[in-house]
This record gives sequence, structure tokens and C-alpha cells, in this order.
Amino acid sequence: MAIRQSIFSIDLEYDEARVFYTGAKNRVQVTANDGKKINLPWSMLQPFFTPSGVQGQFVIQYTDEGKMLELNRL
Repeated sequence: MAIRQSIFSIDLEYDEARVFYTGAKNRVQVTANDGKKINLPWSMLQPFFTPSGVQGQFVIQYTDEGKMLELNRL
């Protein structure tokens, strides 16, 4: 099983992120630096949520099959 990774930036303001807490949405689509679209479950970004929202650059590791393994802030 090969492990792949992608790097992306996100700037999700607090008010924009509230829809994930109401249950209206549970996935976030981001575009990696290489142009690849990544559809993340909100639960992966939730640990990085602050009173200002979710901002920063992240690296995600996943399998060839697309199973997400780990997400870290750079």
C-alpha cells in the first residue's frame, strides 16, 4: 500500500464553518497545490477549528484507494 500526500491551504471563517456544526454539511472540498480536488470529512478539520475558523496550510496523507490517513498543519 503506497501512501500519498497532498498539500492545501484553507481559509474558512468562523461563520462559514458554522454550517458543519448545524449538520447542514459534513464534508469540505479543497483544492491541493497541485490542482487535485480533495473531499474531506469535517471531522478531520474539526481539531483545527478556532474562534476565527480554520486557516492555514495542511498536508494530508492517504492511500492509493483514497482512504484518508492523517492530516497535519504545516
